[in-house]
Amino acid sequence: MFERFEPAARRALADAGDEARRAGRDRICSEHVLLGLLAEPGIASDALATAGLSLGDLRTRVSRGSHAGSGGFLDAEALASLGIDLDTVRRAADASFGPGALDRVRVPGRRLPPMAEDTRRSVAGAVRQAHRHGQRQITSGHLLAGILEQPRNGALALLAETGTDVAALRADVLRRIGDVAG
Repeated sequence: MFERFEPAARRALADAGDEARRAGRDRICSEHVLLGLLAEPGIASDALATAGLSLGDLRTRVSRGSHAGSGGFLDAEALASLGIDLDTVRRAADASFGPGALDRVRVPGRRLPPMAEDTRRSVAGAVRQAHRHGQRQITSGHLLAGILEQPRNGALALLAETGTDVAALRADVLRRIGDVAG
């Protein structure tokens, strides 16, 4: 299925798998795809940057776990209910064992985690966007548009938290997709 995806879009999905693991998730959610899109140069990262979004800020927000579904490896709220501050534990682990010591690490040769339902819907939306624009290759822009066309998902919640004008972002990415098609 991914043979129609341009290399940057495929790399963004691979990056999303890494982001899911870093956040301690066993599935790739739409917010992880959003991070992957920001990490790879292309239509999506340009549109997201124009909207004022940065990878570091969004990664910090995702790592707090408020957007991903249940099943996190290190659940800050659950730990807080036991009197444990996850940020304090992370800082101590980073100081003792190096940055990212508590993050899950990608094992070479291990395939991507499975996609959550919102991610599968977003990928299907990306395919529809490419078809609507008469394009054979699915770009990072199509992936972003696929995320933005969903009624609800973790990426949209994340964008709402940042105060991003989703309608303006959607219009910008669709314009950029159209510019490539034209």
